[in-house]
Amino acid sequence: MIAKLNLLPWREEKKRLHRQRFVGLLAASAVAAAFVVLGAGSFIERQQSIQHARNAQIQQEIQALEHKLAMLPEMDRQREALVQRLAVITDIQKGRNHVTRLMSLMPGIVPQGVYLDGVSMTGSLVKLGGAGDSNGRLATLLSNGETSEWVEDITMHSIVTKTEKQKEQTNFNASFILLSPPQRTEEGGRDG
Repeated sequence: MIAKLNLLPWREEKKRLHRQRFVGLLAASAVAAAFVVLGAGSFIERQQSIQHARNAQIQQEIQALEHKLAMLPEMDRQREALVQRLAVITDIQKGRNHVTRLMSLMPGIVPQGVYLDGVSMTGSLVKLGGAGDSNGRLATLLSNGETSEWVEDITMHSIVTKTEKQKEQTNFNASFILLSPPQRTEEGGRDG
């Protein structure tokens, strides 16, 4: 009885089912691959657009920085002009109390018996002219100037002695440098 059994249609049916399943799996794989390719392409495009936006923003920042860098030479010129103005103001501030200091200093330097005819001040240089009762009084003037902390380089330029009506009078010309007070440093101390 086994000899009369035909298994070919069953095998054919099984082969057909395998082919259908293979074609279905192949189609599903193709569809899945297409979705993966489309998804990857979409992701890459999105990443590229984000990168292009970042590049554009960087370019804008670079242009803004280049514009600012182009302004630096002008700003340097303005800064130099300000530094020069501040130096002038500082010099004026240093010298603004020179006359007051000189007038408060003169009674301590000029002894009795010495009379001033003229005092002139050019910057820090002070020139004195006058008369004294004797050379000793003029020596006291020089000594007082040398011991003062505000006076430097006191020099007697000329001494002329005249005798009129049995009275001796000594005319002189002298000069000295009036020192500025020491400036405060940034740490709060004083320069030496």
